[in-house]
Amino acid sequence: MKGVFGQLREQIQGREGRGWAGSVDDLLFDGERVRRSVSLGDNRVVVTSHRLLAFTPGRTGENYRQVDVPNVTDVRAGNEGESVLVFQAARMYLYGGVLLAVGLFVDFGAFVPTDVFGDAGGATGKLGLGGLFGLMQQFLALIAQLDAFARLIGALLVLFGVFITAVYMLTRDRVLVVSLAGDNPNITVPADDESDVDDAVTALESVLFDPGAGGATEPTAPDTGFKSDDPL
Repeated sequence: MKGVFGQLREQIQGREGRGWAGSVDDLLFDGERVRRSVSLGDNRVVVTSHRLLAFTPGRTGENYRQVDVPNVTDVRAGNEGESVLVFQAARMYLYGGVLLAVGLFVDFGAFVPTDVFGDAGGATGKLGLGGLFGLMQQFLALIAQLDAFARLIGALLVLFGVFITAVYMLTRDRVLVVSLAGDNPNITVPADDESDVDDAVTALESVLFDPGAGGATEPTAPDTGFKSDDPL
């Protein structure tokens, strides 16, 4: 199923442009034949005698990618979500962990003199500075409690990171991942139904890595017009 953010984005932005009206046969080279075709909702993966073709008209970016079959190293089921959520969750864990460490291992009250103005009440009162020194005394007491505040804020940040992680896990899309050799980015094909991905992986593994399992169609030799029983 599509993630909540993906559905909301489609409802707001819509799908611009028109879909390709051609067929797979229009993209085949001379002598190239289709060996297996797998549909994943609106998306489609086609394996030919030469290449793997991936059609993803519902995604942002390219609607079509191709790769030579020898460059396909693996086909598996995976998940894909909003990467910004992972980044935000990592930030919350980092900041929260730092604050928790500070709050647990640093005792601000041990080196902040909270009673430095405690015995100067009479003298400061005569000088008219009682209010100022009282304010400074409260400020020092607040600094002495920074470790407690750090623990509280750190715990809240970690909990917020857990919440973001849960949102990411619940809004991920189930995808078919085609791993490629070299530095080429993997091909990901979303699926509307989770069971479709597992069936697609089985079908594609069979035709890509075990041609003897069936489903392979060898290209036929082109007709040259020569006949063996030609009297000439």
